Amino acid sequence: MLKRLLFSLVLFAFATTFASAQITSVGLIGTATPIGDFDTDVDMTQDPNDADVWTLSVTLTTGEAKFRADDDWGVNWGETSFPTGTGVQDGDNIPVAGGPYDITFNSATGEYTFTSTATQQFENIGIIGTATPIGDFMTDVDMTQDSAVPWVFTIEIALTADEVKFRADDLWTDNWGGDDFPAGVAVAGAGNIKVSAPGDYRVTFNTASLEYNFEPLIPIYNTIGLIGTATPGSDTVDTDLTQNPNDPSLWSANMTLTDGWAKFRAEDDWTVNWGADSFPTGTGSINGDNIPVVAGEYNVNFNSATGEYSFDPPINIFNSIGVIGTGTGLGLSGDIDMYQDPAQPDQWSVELKLVSGSIKFRADNDWTINWGDDGFPTGTGVQGGPDIPVFDGTWEIAFNATTGVYSLTPITIGIVGPASPSLSWDVDEDLEASDVEGNAWTITADILDGFVKFRKNDEWGTNWGDVTFPTGIGLQDGDNIPVVAGNYNITLNTATGDYAFNSTSSTANILSQNSVKVFPNPVSSTLNVHIQATELENNVTVRVLDTMGKVLQTQTHRQLETLTLNVSNYPTGVYYVQIYTDSHLVGKKITIAK
Repeated sequence: MLKRLLFSLVLFAFATTFASAQITSVGLIGTATPIGDFDTDVDMTQDPNDADVWTLSVTLTTGEAKFRADDDWGVNWGETSFPTGTGVQDGDNIPVAGGPYDITFNSATGEYTFTSTATQQFENIGIIGTATPIGDFMTDVDMTQDSAVPWVFTIEIALTADEVKFRADDLWTDNWGGDDFPAGVAVAGAGNIKVSAPGDYRVTFNTASLEYNFEPLIPIYNTIGLIGTATPGSDTVDTDLTQNPNDPSLWSANMTLTDGWAKFRAEDDWTVNWGADSFPTGTGSINGDNIPVVAGEYNVNFNSATGEYSFDPPINIFNSIGVIGTGTGLGLSGDIDMYQDPAQPDQWSVELKLVSGSIKFRADNDWTINWGDDGFPTGTGVQGGPDIPVFDGTWEIAFNATTGVYSLTPITIGIVGPASPSLSWDVDEDLEASDVEGNAWTITADILDGFVKFRKNDEWGTNWGDVTFPTGIGLQDGDNIPVVAGNYNITLNTATGDYAFNSTSSTANILSQNSVKVFPNPVSSTLNVHIQATELENNVTVRVLDTMGKVLQTQTHRQLETLTLNVSNYPTGVYYVQIYTDSHLVGKKITIAK
């Protein structure tokens, strides 16, 4: 037995020595390296006096790294300690704090050291500014130095939506700022860092790499939605709430609900969701009960930090919201109407071509209620506030009439497909946005026999298609549109999905949305369709379609009038109404709520 044990030990020692002798290179690999991935090594230099010792001088970023032999994962070393440790075969990734280093690694023992070569180290770093609890640029709040990594400083601190900087030794001699939030690389003497959202943060500053990070201690979500049988999207699609710009934990929206149940959830996923058994107020718990909802119009409020919620009477519901100002190109002569979200009647949006100038939002085509602010491309409009500065471009404009929050996001709409001018499903031919009509896009182009679709921002996340030609209602992820070769004036309304391919010799077009009014919306039983366009005097056809493009009912009329459609038998949900003649077309989106 003893002989076998001694033999095994000798064999192990021989195998280890042999493996070490076979190593021809050692590299550092990982997200912390200049290459920035786990695919390619940064080669180290072998010590001429000790074949097991490897060195490297390099500037790293905050991330992870490992050592490996011969550019292959067959032999690799890692461990969770930094800046020193002993790597083991297939060990964990080494957590690295960014900065310049002299690195030493022993391939026989696995021992490693990362020695900072930063030219200047500091013993005292503070965060200072109007966003700190002190609230000025006179007194620092000291950060804590990491004993193992002395060039890294941290603090947990409550910040407001204002400005901060880092500085050394309570003096302005060495100070750092930056343009990015919540993370970035600071620059000596640069401008203040703007904290865009108030909250409790763990702040980290690395004086070697100048990297900084503001990590929320309370999770901040990109989206919070209400989902369930009581909501417009039923139990399959979230109805998003709007985030409060001054407190990222507060969310709200006006919406029409039916009898049923609802829950709040984050990021359109069930991983994080809140519920309780009380209505109209309560405190939701993670994976809690479904909230029992009574049908009605509500202003829904939710706090993602505490779980508190309330379903209150709706506020600030207007018949119309418009964009007005020199930035529209129309001056103060009139509003360009926005589109109301049927599921959230305080949420309005429009896609529009703007010129450099200014705009405001106003209600019901009147200056009695109007909103403005000096922020671009985002801000919070206040009653009677200043004009909003805008610049040349095509923008997707969103506005919440309850919170005043607005945003302008660049947007493109293109036609794509083998029959399109690009002859490809990968390259879009951009349409031109109207400067007088919201969500109206046009292009004159030669089309081949084949298929096309429309899509947003050169991506498939939002796209429109249908099986009909030359007109139809494009649906999200709908079928490819079969087209016939020709030269066409092509029009698309992205709010309703209505499209038309009109021969350049034709007078056909998509009508202005203002030419037809549908009300009430949301509707429960009888929908009124009021036609105000002389182009629709004869042979008007009105169709109701579901979101799959199925025609549910059709009516034909021969004169201008207010038509009535019975929709009482249709389930709660989103539908489309299409009004057209042989040469004109207009579409409307409606919500049926029981």
